[in-house]
Amino acid sequence: MLKALFLLVVSYLLGSIPFSHLFPKKIKNRDVRLAGTKNVGATNALVVGGPLVGLLALIGDVAKGYLAVILARYFDSPDSLVALVAILAVIGHDFSIFLGFKGGKGVATTGGILLALDPIFTLITLCLWVLTMLVVRYFIPSTMIIFCFLPVLMWIGSWHGEYILFALINALLGLYAHRENLGAFFAGQELTIAEAIDKLKNKNPA
Repeated sequence: MLKALFLLVVSYLLGSIPFSHLFPKKIKNRDVRLAGTKNVGATNALVVGGPLVGLLALIGDVAKGYLAVILARYFDSPDSLVALVAILAVIGHDFSIFLGFKGGKGVATTGGILLALDPIFTLITLCLWVLTMLVVRYFIPSTMIIFCFLPVLMWIGSWHGEYILFALINALLGLYAHRENLGAFFAGQELTIAEAIDKLKNKNPA
């Protein structure tokens, strides 16, 4: 019981470390909550702080999800606890205790969790995500399609029910975190991936 409580608390605290806020603030003295999309995520860290800051933020956000699962497995946790640890890491990212229970949207942290659970499955999911982006041409809707399809992929792959439940809860968290972006998309106000890249290039010319 104490081990489970320890892992859950550590997982939430790991997820709460706002790398996408810390790197732009420390390196560029810029607050992602006040610039760009105002999201505490690696993509906005890239927009606000440039490629190096964006890369560091991405690595940090992926690593905290990865480490949370690896830590749970190190203590020989059952699948139910590993799945719970995973969702606590995402909740920590989305509702960071260090940012007044506000935060990012959980995409990179989810990627780290999947990488720790099954690298091959993660690679397949990443390829499907890229393919979806090529077809849909919008980043957020493509991401949410993959988030919502993830439980189905796990079911097809005969994953344990605990992980399918994790994927379902994670999809709901993702939809909630991206609700404004999805609203903008359905209102015709969201930029395509190509438009967003062009805008970023104009903001940070080589």
